[in-house]
Amino acid sequence: MSKAFKATPLFDAHKTFVRLPMGPAMLDEYPDSKQFIDNIALAIPDATQDFFYTQSFLKSYSRKSEATYRGYRNEVERLLLWSWTVAQKSVITLKRPDLEAYFDFVHSPPAHWVGMSVADRFKIIGGESRQNKNWRPFVVKIAKQDRKNALDSGLAIPNSTDGHSLSHEAMKICYSALSCFYDYLTDEGYAFGNPIPAIRKQSPFLIKGATSKSIKRLSDLQWDYVLDCANSAADKDSDHERTLFIIAMLKTLYLRVSELSDRSNWQPVWKHFWQDSDGNNWLKVLGKGNKIRDISVPNSLGPYIRRYESYRQSLSPSFGLNATLVAKNRGVGGMTSRQLRRIVQQAFDLAYEKMRSEGFIDEALALREATTHWLRHTGASQDIATRPLKHMADDLGHASMGTTDQVYIQSDMKERARTGKEREV
Repeated sequence: MSKAFKATPLFDAHKTFVRLPMGPAMLDEYPDSKQFIDNIALAIPDATQDFFYTQSFLKSYSRKSEATYRGYRNEVERLLLWSWTVAQKSVITLKRPDLEAYFDFVHSPPAHWVGMSVADRFKIIGGESRQNKNWRPFVVKIAKQDRKNALDSGLAIPNSTDGHSLSHEAMKICYSALSCFYDYLTDEGYAFGNPIPAIRKQSPFLIKGATSKSIKRLSDLQWDYVLDCANSAADKDSDHERTLFIIAMLKTLYLRVSELSDRSNWQPVWKHFWQDSDGNNWLKVLGKGNKIRDISVPNSLGPYIRRYESYRQSLSPSFGLNATLVAKNRGVGGMTSRQLRRIVQQAFDLAYEKMRSEGFIDEALALREATTHWLRHTGASQDIATRPLKHMADDLGHASMGTTDQVYIQSDMKERARTGKEREV
């Protein structure tokens, strides 16, 4: 019989967390978490202090960005839950062997710690934030094609919580986040040092010089079908003008979906399109790390921008520069990343059906794996051969050209293999 998951989530989503008071008052908002910690504290008295120091740590990082907060929250929350329920110790008493055991645990967590899909930590019941029983600290990722195949055939989605393990990249994030956490605890005088760097050096889960993965992108044929289907849908029904605009923007400007979405600290509006004194067109976005950058807008994108702008003007006579860039069809404000992904997926589904009907079965099946982020990779991969590396890095929002080179040149294994076949013995 499989074990039941007995812990509770500890920290809410970013938009809720930043509004809540620090200290014990926060726990008053979460009766299940409060009861859980109170029970743990009966055996581990320092557990309450563990929570408050972790709360303070997350508060300091919540000021950076939602993504930064979410990444650190996931890692420190897992550590607290493991320390209390598995090691049955306060985090400040964990020694190097304990933490080595923790990283073993994280790399291959037990099935009852792993969920099949992302779930909200809390649900509002009777006006209170109560624990969502479906939430788990880890989530297994089912390949999109496997999920679609199961749904299409009426079968259950494959359960792969058994044997789930974290990737090399996920383990790197785990080590980095917890190292920052212990640095913070040490600076605050709660812990006596940071053992993570020494543990990381000897980690069996971090392989130096690990081979880069081939980037995931649409083939030229797949992109042609996606764009053609979006164009055709917009020509037939003006409600699809938004879809066409989103598709063209994400691919041509190498945008992350978050950079087109409405966020608590940034709302993309039409005045973020601007023109310099030389007549060059730009789009201002807020990227990773809360960094604002200007992306060059090519002439080829102009017709798609004007087309969607004209559509928006037809809907609202008051449309202007302060209008939301990508608006909801119902309600006010911009679209969330989740809503944008859903629209892109609908465009992919249209292309998939058309490709299948026209005999491109293999390309269609491969398209079922595609995600919204593939559009960014597609645009950059197509342009990397004709644009200077520095220009590409700036438009992509990479901190260095090395990142651009690694992602879009060195890791394009298909092209590397193609040229490699031409070598002589």
